[in-house]
Amino acid sequence: MQKNNNISLFEGKIVCPRCDGNGLIYKGKITGLDTIIYICDECEAAWDEISNISVDTFSDLTLFLEKKGCPNEDVIDLGYVTL
Repeated sequence: MQKNNNISLFEGKIVCPRCDGNGLIYKGKITGLDTIIYICDECEAAWDEISNISVDTFSDLTLFLEKKGCPNEDVIDLGYVTL
C-alpha cells in the first residue's frame, strides 16, 4: 500500500483533507460489489485508493456510487484507516 505523504493524522487515523479536519477516513465495502472505498465520516468525500486521498481527488459518495453504477447500494463500515 502506497502512502500519501501529504495526509494529516489524528491519533493514528487519517484526517479528511476536504472538510478541514472535521472528519476521519474509514474504509468501506460497497454491498453487491467487490469494491473497497475510503470515505470521510463527516462530509462523505470518497476515494477509490488510500494513496489518492487528497483535497483534489475526492468525489462525493453519492456521485462516486453513481459512477460505479450502483447508486442505491449500501456501504459496510470496515473501520477507520490507521497508519
